[in-house]
Amino acid sequence: MSTLPDYQQAQLLLEKNEIFVAPAEAHGVISGLLACGINIEADEYLGLLSDVFNDGLAFNKDLKAFFADVYSQVVASFGDEEFQFDLFLPSDDETLIDLANGLVSWVSGFMLGFGLKQKDYGKLSADVKEVISDFSEITRLDTMFEETEEDSQALHEVIEYVRVSALLCFAELGKEPADKNPKKTLH
Repeated sequence: MSTLPDYQQAQLLLEKNEIFVAPAEAHGVISGLLACGINIEADEYLGLLSDVFNDGLAFNKDLKAFFADVYSQVVASFGDEEFQFDLFLPSDDETLIDLANGLVSWVSGFMLGFGLKQKDYGKLSADVKEVISDFSEITRLDTMFEETEEDSQALHEVIEYVRVSALLCFAELGKEPADKNPKKTLH
């Protein structure tokens, strides 16, 4: 499975190219697109990301490569049977505030990506509706954490909940049913 670049390097690449979003948010948007059922083989995601992050302008070669790496990694990790999907967040070496802000950015990105393609919320399962409601609450999370073990544990529990919830959304919506277009028998 491909790995993501260093978070700080990703941030510098985005800023150098005047894309002023956190790497966490970009990863969240791609994860949300995939979790809501966008065709995994499609290149549509680059156009959507360009519209969202770059006023519809095409990305340069470096950004295309970065987004392709992130996309490939998310596709591979969502499909991993051992549930190896992880959020792309600042490292644990950063402050809890940086990590919490990264989480809020990731969840906001996920909601954006999910909303770009998922138009019929009425057809979502109760579990997915609950995830979307919880994610909406997480986007309003107070990110002023103290550097205590208790706050660290609480934040990591929320991160784990978000990770598992993204996997749940993908499991329900991200895979196309094998019999989507069953052949009709004429009598």
